[in-house]
This record gives sequence, structure tokens and C-alpha cells, in this order.
Amino acid sequence: MTSRPRFSIGGPLGLLLVGLVLAVDWLLLRWLIDRSISTQEINFGSFLLGLYVLLSLPLLAVLIYQTVTWLSLRYRLDRNGIVIHSAGTEQVIPIRDVQRILPGKHLGKGAVRRRGLHWPGHERGEGMIPGIGRTRFLATRPLTDQLILVTPGLAYGISPRDPDGFIKGLESRRELGPNRLLAHEQRRAAWFAWPLWTDQTAWALLGAALLINLALFGYISLRFPGLDFQLPLHFNSLGQPDRIGTKMELFALPIIGLIVLTTNLALGLALYRRERAGSYLLWGAAGAAQALFWLATFSIVP
Repeated sequence: MTSRPRFSIGGPLGLLLVGLVLAVDWLLLRWLIDRSISTQEINFGSFLLGLYVLLSLPLLAVLIYQTVTWLSLRYRLDRNGIVIHSAGTEQVIPIRDVQRILPGKHLGKGAVRRRGLHWPGHERGEGMIPGIGRTRFLATRPLTDQLILVTPGLAYGISPRDPDGFIKGLESRRELGPNRLLAHEQRRAAWFAWPLWTDQTAWALLGAALLINLALFGYISLRFPGLDFQLPLHFNSLGQPDRIGTKMELFALPIIGLIVLTTNLALGLALYRRERAGSYLLWGAAGAAQALFWLATFSIVP
């Protein structure tokens, strides 16, 4: 027996939030590009707007993931237990561990302290319910419309589409008794367990390379308004300029640096599981390349 959660505005609201972030990012990027092409002028404010778009990407990823958890939420019930599926995770609750089921509307109006991201119609995260204790919410309705599954040490807030049918189904399967013992556990997709997520060395190398690259974008943007329209971009062995170009071409340096960083990131990820030291070498080299582009910039910008 698989039960869908009760419908709520959580999914549409998540899609709306994702759409708003994408729309704002698109409008800002298009305005920056059009302004740069039409006026050939960039300043530090332009850099800050571009930085805002970049910093919005992690928020966008979180909103997309949380919206997918709403869309994929399912409650599967059999004689052995309850499995709550949601976006690459499965919460397994053995039927023998369910001590009681309480309708949320009977819990009173005590304050629920919780942590984790949630919004109207998308109840996800953990909290403390007075008289119940630590509770994990995997529901699409507020507490008053949830069923609380009380197990030793942890309760679960769920919102099946047919609460009465779910309770009857649970009781009938409890009477049958389990034919297979389940472990009380949370299963996660393989990508949740990637060692990269907790590899401080990897994040330090990649973060340093990215910061150096972004700082170069910022420096050129800051100096850009005061530069001559044409600049010497290359010098011969005698130190004489042998190539003149527009100041817009200065941005080729951090852009090439970003391409180097992206390429080394991809190669390092492909190599990471087999040879972690090789990945560190690639990512460290990406940071060193950013430093070289800084030196090239100093040789051009007076």
C-alpha cells in the first residue's frame, strides 16, 4: 500500500520560489550584458550584481531540492513497516516500533521548536513537540493535519491523503505480523555518501581558487572606469608593447582563469574516487593559474 501525501501549496510555492530566483538572475545577467555591450563601461557595482547572481546559485539548488522532496514524498506501508520515500532518502520504520499514532489536532497548542527549511505546505525538518519529544516532519500539512507516529526515541509527522485509511491499514498489517524484520534506519542515495562533501582539503583548494578568480573580476571592475579605452595588452622581449586592444579585453584573463578552474574541477571529480592526490594536484594547479592571471593583470593595468 503506497499513499500519496495530502495536497498542499508547498509544491507550487516551491516552484514559484525557484522561478522567481531564476527570473531575477536572468534579468540581472541580461541587463549587465546589454549595458556592457552598449556602453563599453563596467564598474564595481556591475561586479557586485554579478556576484549576487553567483551567490544565488546555492539558494537555487536548495530550493530545487526541497521542491523535489515535496513532489516525490510517498508513504509505503506493508506488514513489516512503513517506508517514507522522499528525493533519494528513505526513512524505514519497523511496524513493531510504532507504539502509537496520534492525530496532530489532539496535541494541543504547545509551541513546537523546530529546525530545518520549511514553508507553508512543506513541513520538513526536526522539532520538539511537547509531550512527544523529538519529531521528524515529513509532511505536506501543518501539525494539526498530521498523523504522529510515535517510536522509541523519535516520532514522525506524516500527512497521508487518507489518514483514517492509513491508520486502519497499519492496524490490519500489525495484526498479520511481520514476515521480515526491518532495521529502524534512514537510507540515502549513494551520492549523499560521497567523501567529497566532507573533504576539507578539497573544499579549501577549490574555494581558494574561486576566491582568487572572483577577486580578479572585482579588481578589474573597480579599476575599469579609470582606464584608457585602449591599452597595451602584450609586450615583446624588450618590454615594448606589441599588441594594443580595448580595455574590455582585460576580462579575458579572469574568464580564461574560470575556464581553467572549471576544466580542472571536472577532471578532478573524474579522478577523485581512484586517485585523490591527483585531484588535489589539479585543483591546486587551478589556484596557481589564477595567481598567474593576477600577475598578467598587474603588468597591463598601470
